[in-house]
Amino acid sequence: MLRAMFRGLIVHRVRLAMTALAIALGVGFMSGSFVFTSTLTHSLDSLISQASTGTDVVVQHSSPAGGFGAGSGAPQPIPASILASVRAQPGVAAADGGVSGHAQLLGRSGKKLPGQFTIATSWPADAAFQATYTRRTGSPPAAPDQVMIDRASARAGHFAVGDTIKVIIGGQARAFTISGTAGYGSADSFAGGSLVIFSLPTAERLFGQPGSYDSIDVKAAAGVSAQQLRDQIARILPPGITAVTAASAAATQASQLNSQLSILTKFFLVFAGVALFVGAFVIWNTFSIMIGQRTRELALLRALGAGRRQVFRSVLAEAAIVGTVASLGGAGLGIALSKGLVALLSSFGLSLPVTGLVVPPGQLALAAATGLAVTLIAAVAPAYRATSVAPVQALRDAVPSPVVFSGRRLTAGLAVTVAGVVLVLAGLFAGGGLALTGAGAVLSFVGVTVLGPLAARPLAWVIGSPLTRLPGRTGALARGNTMRNPKRTSATAAALMIGLTLIVAAAVMVDSSRTMLGRQIAVASKTTFYVQATSSDIGLTAQLAPVLAAQPGVRAVTEVRATDATVAGAAHRNVDGVDPAAIGTFTDLGMKSGTVAALSTGGLLVSQAAATGHGWRVGDQVRIQFGSFGTSTLRIGGVFANVGPLSDYLVSNMTFTADSGSRVDSLDLVRASAAARAPIQRALAGYPGAQLMDEAAFTKSRGAVLKNLLNLITAMLVLAIIIALLGIVNTLALSVVERIRELGLLRALGMRRGQLAQMVAAESLIIAVIGAALGSVLGLALGAALAEAFTRSQQATVAVPVGQIVAYIVATALAGVLAAIAPARRAARLNVLEAIAAE
Repeated sequence: MLRAMFRGLIVHRVRLAMTALAIALGVGFMSGSFVFTSTLTHSLDSLISQASTGTDVVVQHSSPAGGFGAGSGAPQPIPASILASVRAQPGVAAADGGVSGHAQLLGRSGKKLPGQFTIATSWPADAAFQATYTRRTGSPPAAPDQVMIDRASARAGHFAVGDTIKVIIGGQARAFTISGTAGYGSADSFAGGSLVIFSLPTAERLFGQPGSYDSIDVKAAAGVSAQQLRDQIARILPPGITAVTAASAAATQASQLNSQLSILTKFFLVFAGVALFVGAFVIWNTFSIMIGQRTRELALLRALGAGRRQVFRSVLAEAAIVGTVASLGGAGLGIALSKGLVALLSSFGLSLPVTGLVVPPGQLALAAATGLAVTLIAAVAPAYRATSVAPVQALRDAVPSPVVFSGRRLTAGLAVTVAGVVLVLAGLFAGGGLALTGAGAVLSFVGVTVLGPLAARPLAWVIGSPLTRLPGRTGALARGNTMRNPKRTSATAAALMIGLTLIVAAAVMVDSSRTMLGRQIAVASKTTFYVQATSSDIGLTAQLAPVLAAQPGVRAVTEVRATDATVAGAAHRNVDGVDPAAIGTFTDLGMKSGTVAALSTGGLLVSQAAATGHGWRVGDQVRIQFGSFGTSTLRIGGVFANVGPLSDYLVSNMTFTADSGSRVDSLDLVRASAAARAPIQRALAGYPGAQLMDEAAFTKSRGAVLKNLLNLITAMLVLAIIIALLGIVNTLALSVVERIRELGLLRALGMRRGQLAQMVAAESLIIAVIGAALGSVLGLALGAALAEAFTRSQQATVAVPVGQIVAYIVATALAGVLAAIAPARRAARLNVLEAIAAE
């Protein structure tokens, strides 16, 4: 049996290699995710370690639970008097206060330099804290008009010491003289971004409050440990301000970063799971076909004394060998794919500070084990089917089973499909969560796959009908071939169906969300123009609003501020600050209860969607965490129906600044005549960080994030489509082997090589379109359910992007034709006499 097994592996090495490639790609995606996140974690840990160089103790405001990622509020300011008290303590060798913010460097052409982000900070006065800034040229900034930048940005923009460079702060471009350049630790830049360093007084004026700091770094004197100094300093600090060792602060920040990165890991692993799920279909189908073609071989083994268990184990052993080779290759492939993930995220505007390469052996072993397990599970059914081959079948030719209607298949398929649909609906509408929704989706796919053979024949007949006009009856023959074995046709199409379902579902959900956003803005907004910050981190200076208001044709301007916060335990919720006296002039909130005036007394307005989701009413208390700035408990003063250009949570600008520490605007709403566009545009000439938009452009910009998300999801699912196409290649190649005599007879009857290749390509096209059609139908259903679930409390909308779906089907059909190239060429090369004589 072992010799027979290895002989089978050698004979079918090409087909099994294609099957192994399908699993290797899925395992590679999973291992690549692990390598990527491990490398990113190591890079960030190294960066944090470099940031604490020369520092023993950090004095900062007490961070609330889950501080990092809980919001984008600024750090609480620390009074300068605290710095004086810390410096006076025995055992303190040096202490410096620092201020930081966000900025953007402009090149000589006025375009932003390629750094993914820019950190602005103050130059530390003491040499102990200057060690982080390495390989310096020139001198530190001293005057108000001086700046030091990172060496990488200086090279990218062709700047030298003494040149003038423009820096965007609060949306406004300001000119500074470059006093020097510096690296950061062992790198020429700050984690792939740019670094801008000002003198402390300049940084305070630009980003902070004069006479206060974001944090205080302390270095211990010789013979004093960091823990001893921390304990000593902690005794003199007022409530709300704490002292921690630099090592502890770095470890806490690293832990919080790793917690955030786990979300990214899960995101990647979901798509790796989809790829392996599709790969399982390819394995199942390939082994099923091979078992069918080896009926006589298996029957002979049974006749020679091989038992059912031996046959079962031999097939599983083949699968184990294929799975092991594929999984080990996939684990290695993951190292290359991890770099691809970095490039993919960077192309969608999410560049991360990845340096070096970290390979986690344990996680790679887990990925390889998962690939092997998926291979074995997918091969169990074909292996069990092989045990049913009777010895007498050694005397018969292997032919497809006759196609008959199966009531059991219909009942089982409907039962599994209905169960899957129920779980999806329970997950979306009954609070079951994503895990239940995902399980329901998997069951639905399995159920449709079980039903597939019943629908494959009529679908192949309909889809193949236009191809019957091809010359030489190649289209009619192709249609007949796909109808002859509906189990094989449906199984091959099922792998493609899964990828198309998810892509179409994402497209429907995104298009529905974008349509909902457009309707919200159109219904509520009374605004003529929107002046929006190009960077949410940098924002717009509050000085811009009066400039806009002074332009001819402008009737009124109001400022909107925005921050990311944790609201009632839910992270990453937008909270907007508005002017209570003016906001009603620019947008119709559609108050359902309470009043807008409640904002003036420190109240909170929540959208009807948010209120319904949490069961809130006017008078309820809501806890909001504004990042490391602190946590506030606000009373709901009103519930509004129309979100419009705002978010679900509104406070007054006064409350916003007091609770978040942010003093920059994110959006200026302008009421003006149409003729005011030109004056406003001229006024924004000195504000490259601001962009002027009308309602249509603003609506489009709000939907741009969703569009990028759809593109990213589609790009990630392309791997699943590629694996499915490998399944089509495998099926057609095995089909050619199985039909050698038939193809030889067709050639003998006058069919030309090109026509034979055309027939195989037409078969692939029919299979691909069947998969695309089934996937589109399932995707529409799943996408509609997702759209209804996520928008039902906010003017529920289901929009179908017909053009996109048609494009997906056409692209899939073309990919199916490309997948047929290799099998078609092999069919066309068959020697007529040898093919006729083949058994």
